Amino acid sequence: MEYELIREIINPCAGDKRPEVTMDEIETDDVDAYVRGLWPVDTHYEKTIHASGSIVYEQHRDGVINRLTFTP
Repeated sequence: MEYELIREIINPCAGDKRPEVTMDEIETDDVDAYVRGLWPVDTHYEKTIHASGSIVYEQHRDGVINRLTFTP
């Protein structure tokens, strides 16, 4: 399946509240496996599935928030 992937890195400790944002188009049959390939194995994250079909993964690590939004 093809997804638009929005990656946000939010570092409130750096004094800039605007996230660093990148967008890509990806193709995967397993979004969970794709995310596991991006983040270290010991990473804890939350997954939210919205009614619109978007899937959001959010990780908090060392004061930095990493958010991945997959939109079909």
